[in-house]
Amino acid sequence: MSELFSAYCELISSPAQLERCQEAVSVSELLSVIKKLWQQTTLSDDQLLAELAQLNQLVLDSDKIQLAGNWLPYRYHAKNRCIHWCLPAGHATEPFQDETISRYRQTVLVNQFITPKTALSSLDVQAQAVQPITPAGFIFHLSRCGSTLISGCLSELDTTCVFSESPVLTEILLDQTLKEAAQQQHLQQLINLQASVFPTRPDVVIKWNAWDIFRWDLIRANYPQVPVVFLVRNPVEILASHHRSAGRHMIGDPSLADYHPVFAGWDDAGTLLAKRVQVLHGLLWAMHDCYPGQGGLVVDYCQLNVDTITTLFQFLEIAFDELGFFKIQARMQFHSKSPGQVFLPDAEKKQSLFTRQEQEKIQAHLSSTYNRLLVLTNNSIGTVINAQ
Repeated sequence: MSELFSAYCELISSPAQLERCQEAVSVSELLSVIKKLWQQTTLSDDQLLAELAQLNQLVLDSDKIQLAGNWLPYRYHAKNRCIHWCLPAGHATEPFQDETISRYRQTVLVNQFITPKTALSSLDVQAQAVQPITPAGFIFHLSRCGSTLISGCLSELDTTCVFSESPVLTEILLDQTLKEAAQQQHLQQLINLQASVFPTRPDVVIKWNAWDIFRWDLIRANYPQVPVVFLVRNPVEILASHHRSAGRHMIGDPSLADYHPVFAGWDDAGTLLAKRVQVLHGLLWAMHDCYPGQGGLVVDYCQLNVDTITTLFQFLEIAFDELGFFKIQARMQFHSKSPGQVFLPDAEKKQSLFTRQEQEKIQAHLSSTYNRLLVLTNNSIGTVINAQ
């Protein structure tokens, strides 16, 4: 082990030392700061970089390390059961947390040279240092249903902190070697730790991945009172969107094969479209089965306008002022996944992508369950509006 291990642990645990490092505006200045903090001024830059590279490879499990409140846990690797951390730079405004993390790692100089990893088993020690939080809301969706639009609008408000398809959360759920009780515990710990680095944004909203709906019981057991928004869309339009640019769960990703039976057997499903229909059917049924009535709101993509979205925020009890309303309006003018691109409705274009025969097959397999959810959609939106 490097002789600088203790100094490394002290640096990543010290807000004062981290602040001093983040004041550096160049690589040479950052390395100079670290040398002074470690009293290693005789080291060359290359020598220090080699030491840092070695230290970054270690999976830390010491209870003397304190990352909570400063570092964001952003990735979990099941193979060696370790959590990766980075320093944040402002709250998430990107469509997906993956993109936010990329921004942190590219723009925060320290993140390019100091990349701590901790053992999953030591997560409890880190979590004990922060206050537990109750999220303001959850967003579950079938994919391509407007969830990214809603999370983007939420990010415009001053009090909100949005974790949009957080990699570290879904990776915990995907690790089938963990027992359910451990998954529940680690989910809570990671949510608390992620929220702790944004103390001025108390309204935490988590947009889950589409396939996380299959772990509804596990998630809901942790947070039985959290309001939930369920988003649906015409199945033809969902599948057309995946035809152009397929999501992870629609391409036969092997990491999902053991997660739920619907993600297995891609080679035996016939056509690619037939398998995607099967996957979407599984998601539709899962959403229908978990809809809790009280505490849940079902919304169809075609209902999404500024009035519906502000109704959703009121349902989540997230306050916004007139300026917040104008920010929401402005955000809605642009494409949810490409914020610089003006949004143009494309429902008709998507529906025309498939032949008439393909559309009929899709509707034959999926319309029944989708229509059941549409009934819930009309009932739940009306209930919220009438309660205001």
